[in-house]
This record gives sequence, C-alpha cells and structure tokens, in this order.
Amino acid sequence: MKARQISIGPHSVYAIGPNDQIHVIERTADGLWGAWRDAGAAAKRIAHAGPAVGRIGPDGRVSAFQRGSDLPWFPWSLLAAELAATHLRDGTPVLFAVDDDRRVWATWKPAPVKPWSDWQPLDGPVGGIVADVIPDGGLVVFGLRDGTIQHRWQDRPLAAWKIWTPLGEPGGGVTSLGVTTISHGGLALFALGADGVLYHRWQDLPFAPWREWEPLGEGIRSFAVSRFPAGGLSLFAVGTDDFVRHRYQSKPFGEWSGWADMRSRAKHVAAQPGYADGLEVFAIGMDDEVRHAWCDRLGDEWSNWVVLDYEPSSLRLDSV
Repeated sequence: MKARQISIGPHSVYAIGPNDQIHVIERTADGLWGAWRDAGAAAKRIAHAGPAVGRIGPDGRVSAFQRGSDLPWFPWSLLAAELAATHLRDGTPVLFAVDDDRRVWATWKPAPVKPWSDWQPLDGPVGGIVADVIPDGGLVVFGLRDGTIQHRWQDRPLAAWKIWTPLGEPGGGVTSLGVTTISHGGLALFALGADGVLYHRWQDLPFAPWREWEPLGEGIRSFAVSRFPAGGLSLFAVGTDDFVRHRYQSKPFGEWSGWADMRSRAKHVAAQPGYADGLEVFAIGMDDEVRHAWCDRLGDEWSNWVVLDYEPSSLRLDSV
C-alpha cells in the first residue's frame, strides 16, 4: 500500500493513498493483519484514535467515521486545516480541529449511539496540535504559536478548559510536537527544535510542575513516541539522512538507551505498543510503501521491515 499519510491505532491503520483515497487495514482476533480495503472516502488529512476516525475531505470540511459500525461518515460544515484525535479513559472519542484562522475546536461522542457534541471553541491562534488525556484528569491539547509551545487542559474529563499557557521554545523555536503519558506519572512532551534537536520535558505526577527541557538527539527531521507495555517510553526518529533510529527507557523515568539504527530509510514513522508485550513501528518508505517492524519485548531483536499487508499463517481460519 503506497501512502502519503498514515494514522495508527491498536487494531487498525488508516492511510491516504496517492490519489487521496482512504484505505484501512485491521488486525483480526488472531492478532494478525488482514487485507487493505477501501474506506469509502477521500481526504486531505486523517486522525485516528480509539473508536473514531476523523478526516478533512477534499472540500476542506471535517467528517468522522465510527469504527465497528455500519454508519456512514458524519459530516460537519466546519472547514479545517489540521486534525488531532484522542479518547478519554472510558473510550469516548475526541476530535480537535484547527481552522484556517488557526483557531482550535473540539467535539466528542459520549456514547456510540449518541450524536457528536457541538464543536466547542478553544480559540488560538495555534497550529501543529497534538492531544492526549491527563492521567486521572481531563483532556490536554498542545499547539505552536510563532515557535512557542502553548497548551490548554481540563482538570477532569469534559470540565472547563484552562487558558492557553506557554511551555517554552527550546531550540530557538519548535517545529513539531509529540505527547504521551508516563506510567504512574504525568505527561511527557517532546518538541523538535528549529535547530534539529529533539527535546523533552515531563511531569513526575499529573498536574505536577514541568521538569526542565532536556535534549535527546540532534540531526532529526521527524519523530514518534510510544509507551512500552512495561511502562517505559520508546522514541523513533527519522534523521536528516532519512535513516530511522530508536532509543528507549527500560522503566518509567529511567535512563535513555543510546540510539540504535533500525536499518531503514523513511519519510515518516509512527509507533504504538505491540499486540503482545513489545512495540510495533510503522513507516512510509522512500518509495511511499507502508512497512512495519516489531519486537516481542523490551530489548529483543527487531524484526525485519516488511510491507504492511495481509499476513498469511497456518493458524488463520480466514483466507484471501
């Protein structure tokens, strides 16, 4: 499958192909990937988290699809340039959109059989948004304003939002962001500086003061971060030489390993906990083909990179 953008979840990967058509591949009950299929829509951008997938259509309007249902894409009149997605601890999907004036909007779906909420304005101006859920708290969204990181958050799910608050501009300005949570801790925020250095800061506990920025590597063009099932963080980076590298913490708040070469060049990477105890990383290769690699547990050898497609196995009951 050739793609110009992918968005991943534990059980599915959505991809925008060269002709803007959305395709999806899903993991079946045996843990193996099925076959790619057409998702029945085209898009400029997609965002995928939990049970919902959001898209910006060719006309710039936002719509959403609920996985596991026969419902069609639900359309809005909102025009957007960016999307981000997350979900609350109970699985409630949440979409964030940035309009052409760099104002942020949020909507959520409280239950599968209930409608999406009205879009809630979160003001701005910001871009490059990422979102997550604060452990034992509500939603948080981060964005960039003239290279400076801004964020808004809720003390509890769907409560009133705090005002936009700055978090600094390491590296002389920030070009992209990533966020995840720390097991038994708070949030971990990653920022790629204009100097090509990747920085991070974190909270020891939810809502605790932020630690100071620390560098994690230089010569980086893009990155992805994920939690290991065992609790530590894992970082994947595409260097300015296009090669993919990886480093990790063996436990929450632990020391970072050195960088390891993953023997592949890529335009983009995304990562998440694997089907068992390890990690799975996805990449859009230099030929635009979607590939993946995985490890079964922390410290194990990584598999070779293989094209993401139907996985034949003698254990499978289905066949294509």
